[in-house]
Amino acid sequence: MPTLVCSTFLALCALTLIPEAMADDPPVTREAVCKWTKTAPKLDGKLDDPAWTSADVIEHFPAFWKKADTGKGTRARLLWDENALYFAAEMTDDELRSFGTKHNDHLWNGDVFEMFFKPSDDKPAYYEFQANPKSVIFEVIFPERGAKVGPFGDLPALGMTVVAIADGTLDKPGDKDKGWTVEGRIPWTVFAPTGGRPKPSAVWKFALCRFDYGPEGT
Repeated sequence: MPTLVCSTFLALCALTLIPEAMADDPPVTREAVCKWTKTAPKLDGKLDDPAWTSADVIEHFPAFWKKADTGKGTRARLLWDENALYFAAEMTDDELRSFGTKHNDHLWNGDVFEMFFKPSDDKPAYYEFQANPKSVIFEVIFPERGAKVGPFGDLPALGMTVVAIADGTLDKPGDKDKGWTVEGRIPWTVFAPTGGRPKPSAVWKFALCRFDYGPEGT
């Protein structure tokens, strides 16, 4: 399984829920590097901060059930400093659809960018973070896979902050949209149950994903 490593860089490999790659599988990013930044990016959803120019681009987001690479439709980046983990994503999208308006709503019923992190093989806890085009947040700590932690809406905020910008009209079927961007910050205090901020050369598992809803029923 993919992993995440810290040095002056925080190196990450994508956690996948599929078997080992087959010969006819589309390309998938199984390793990436989350680099150290001296200056934290300003969270405005524009991704024009100098810090992001040095970040590695994660861009292979295949749909395995279609045996297809979605091409350059999704581009994500990760950075870190002593205070937080930073993320950004650019996503092309012909039809922008959102779901949820409150903290920890079921955002996956609409367009959403998702991240999963598992800091330790020795500890079963993992973390799930989501953001939708309306800058609504989902942030949950799972003590272990399959653990019941809900109702999600009753859980307290963990400290994640997000700014999303839609390039088009949200929830207006029939028009032609271009996409959306999201930029966010997750303080290391969120990861306190598994040791907090990683040390250089630490290894984590992770997955970056998105839901992209099209016309009604797709």
